[in-house]
Amino acid sequence: MRHTSGETLCGSFVNLYKELAALVPQEINFEVYQDRLTFCLYEYHSWPEWTFHWLPVSFIDRLEGPLKRIAITFIHEFAQSNGMSYLDEWGDLEWALEWMDGYASGPNPDKEERKEYRRTIRSYCKGHAVHLLERVQKRCYYKRLRQAVERYRPADEYEKGLIALFREGLQFIGSDTPSIMRYFYDPYDDEGIGDGITVDPDRMIRVVFDPHDLLADNLSEMLNHEIQNCDYLIAPATTLFLTPELTEPFSKDDYPERFAAWAESFAEYLNAYKPDRP
Repeated sequence: MRHTSGETLCGSFVNLYKELAALVPQEINFEVYQDRLTFCLYEYHSWPEWTFHWLPVSFIDRLEGPLKRIAITFIHEFAQSNGMSYLDEWGDLEWALEWMDGYASGPNPDKEERKEYRRTIRSYCKGHAVHLLERVQKRCYYKRLRQAVERYRPADEYEKGLIALFREGLQFIGSDTPSIMRYFYDPYDDEGIGDGITVDPDRMIRVVFDPHDLLADNLSEMLNHEIQNCDYLIAPATTLFLTPELTEPFSKDDYPERFAAWAESFAEYLNAYKPDRP
């Protein structure tokens, strides 16, 4: 590549940017990396930007014995491996509960709706929802989760489908796998001080109690409003910093695509397949 120097240092950078852009198919950004200014190649993955990948735990209530412990361990390990936060780690939970409490205390809801709102608030403040989330976040029953999944013998079709999804989801668990949160790249944010308004990916990919209860409905409505009014959404991308130490060319895998496909299949299964049990 032949480089044309500019009249100033900034001019040389601009020329170099244009020359590099003509050579590579990826997008290019300036980044401060390891205390020095460098180029960053990045390429976005195919990603459903408006989809909330909320990993539920409420289905665990329908399970018993070893399968229940496998499910708790699976969600725990899946979330940990992918850097996923839990619902109570974000301030929007407190905001939603305050709004729900105000609504339930007002004149609009009827007796049954008010009762349902109160029940949901209690569950998230000091009841079953918050306790199950805490249990999943803290407990890991199997050090060898893969072996536990393979050894389990499903009792019915529901368990068979659930174990199949767990088995497929093992590809996203472990110290040798990427983390989905590490793929999210914001080319407009310089060291966390970007001027653009966006929505944090941690709020769109996280562990929740039930993605279809009253609280989740209020949270999703709030997030959808934020998404409609934000400047842009942060999406998964593969990046490569062009440093003197670079030894490998740009290479892009399909981890985000596989993650999104599995998460959607998992959610659809839990929504569609209701086992014949309490």
